[in-house]
Amino acid sequence: MSSTTKKLIGVVAGLAIVIPLVLLMFITPASRAAPHDLPIGVAGPSQAIEQVSAMLEKQQPGAFEVTGFATSEELQAATRDREVYGGFVVGPPSQTVIATGGSPAVASMLTQIGTALPDSGPVIDVAGPTADDPRGGGFGSMVLPVFMTAMALGMAAALVGRRRWVMAVMLPVGAAVVGATAIGVAMGIGVLGGGFWGQWLAMSVGILAIGSLVAGAVSAIGSAGAGVVALVVMLVGMPLAGISAPPEFLPSFWGTLGQWLPLGATGTALRSAAFFNPSGLIGAGAGTAFAILIGWTVVGYGLMQIRRETGTSEESDDVDAEEPRRVPALN
Repeated sequence: MSSTTKKLIGVVAGLAIVIPLVLLMFITPASRAAPHDLPIGVAGPSQAIEQVSAMLEKQQPGAFEVTGFATSEELQAATRDREVYGGFVVGPPSQTVIATGGSPAVASMLTQIGTALPDSGPVIDVAGPTADDPRGGGFGSMVLPVFMTAMALGMAAALVGRRRWVMAVMLPVGAAVVGATAIGVAMGIGVLGGGFWGQWLAMSVGILAIGSLVAGAVSAIGSAGAGVVALVVMLVGMPLAGISAPPEFLPSFWGTLGQWLPLGATGTALRSAAFFNPSGLIGAGAGTAFAILIGWTVVGYGLMQIRRETGTSEESDDVDAEEPRRVPALN
């Protein structure tokens, strides 16, 4: 058997193993998504809170983590602060508090449950979606462009900006510029409805985190580094990012892992800025997401320094022109 045939067999065998694993990563979270310890609130007398909690536990065991509140106002405030996804006010009249911007899937589920409550009353949406994206589909579609943009920026920084200081400057500047144009377009078509600066910051920091990882990995181990980052960030991180459905709809380990990866953290930071940020730069509940993104950025910049120890001389980048070769004189 020739070496070429052996290589082809190896490639086919590898794809036969890898592709099913990739499919499982994307299909399993979507097909088996169900709430696990989803934080919601119930407002009313303590006895009524216990009754509603028992009813929910009986209908969907382990699905909800219920916090009691004294009034509807307290429940609404906790929902705006992203402490809970929403909940129920025990009446009469009863109310259902939702935050569609936080998760359309959870908002729809809570609305359905609320109709079964005695004396069911109005539905109060404290973080409604934009008029042009009522189901949140446009927001969920922003994840892939973030990844592709960051990958392109990281590759460009690593391959074009050969000097470390050029890479260090190019990455945040590029992330800021691209982040501004991306947010501008998304706001223009009605997908994002929050303030520009908060959304811009979330988008730019997310692009910077992934871009610096790509540039660092390419600097450290060569072009194969881009493939490693793509594997971790895209193939693992995208199905676990918790964009279409919240992290609590995944098994606890996978939901937590997804939020510790760049795409999940970017989605959380951007969602908070878009729907839970009336005035400030960082939206409610986004502090941990920003800390994670900054951590990944530090890892990326750290990987860029490995090039110093692998024999790639930065001094050669500072030479404007090569010295002319000396030609031996002819006798």
